Amino acid sequence: MKIDRITTIDGKQYRLNRVIDKTEQDIHHIISKKKIHKFKVNDPKNKIKISRRKHIALNSLYWDHQTPKEQLQDMYDIRKTALSQEVSKALYDILQLDDEVFYDYDLVKKHKLLKNKV
Repeated sequence: MKIDRITTIDGKQYRLNRVIDKTEQDIHHIISKKKIHKFKVNDPKNKIKISRRKHIALNSLYWDHQTPKEQLQDMYDIRKTALSQEVSKALYDILQLDDEVFYDYDLVKKHKLLKNKV
């Protein structure tokens, strides 16, 4: 049986969230498992233990942005008007890096630029 997780109060719809104990822990994939074609998402470097509340919040906030680079781009776009020119330029330059330079060498599946490393 599926429980309807949307309720209507005074003509406005609300999504219901279950109560989560603050001590519950999850394993979070830093680069989403959806990116398995491009990254080694099951590598231990890509997993961290975090609170379940934080895990759910991260997944809700970054539903469409499943990599750190996409998330940083999103945060940059939201906050760039408040940044100094130097910080804005530095973040912009970082976001222009190829994935194999941006991410840990061991997490990227296909290398083009750094073939001789390791």
